[in-house]
Amino acid sequence: MADPTPDTAPNAPRARKAAPRKAAPPKSSAPKNAEPKSAPARPRARKPAPKPSEQVVQELRQSVDAAREAVVHAGAAVEHGRQALPEVTDVARAALDERFERMKLVGHEAADVAVDQLDLARDLIVEQVRARPLTTALAAVGAGLFLGLLIGGNRR
Repeated sequence: MADPTPDTAPNAPRARKAAPRKAAPPKSSAPKNAEPKSAPARPRARKPAPKPSEQVVQELRQSVDAAREAVVHAGAAVEHGRQALPEVTDVARAALDERFERMKLVGHEAADVAVDQLDLARDLIVEQVRARPLTTALAAVGAGLFLGLLIGGNRR
């Protein structure tokens, strides 16, 4: 027996024809949630606010008391800062004065060392000039010529 193909099978479901589409309603320019223009808007009656329970009132009072206490503490902190400010500035001024004095001492010591080194170099040069006057003169002429050429450049 041969298997019947779905096209030729007697019990096979037939393909349905597509149903015709319905025409879309015309679009209006009014928003979807807008009320009809003919009906006037009626004011709604307000519901009376529920009376706060005693627990809520107590919590609000505690919050207000805590806020007042925080304000008092903040004021005390500001006053303490105002009183401590002169002391803090005096301490800072003393520390800066001490550092300035140290730097002044170090500067004077460095200047003294530089003066000593210059005196030593001058003494060494004077000693060399007395020991070898011709060599010193030739060295001075050579240095002058070199500096003249270096500074003068090509002046032709």
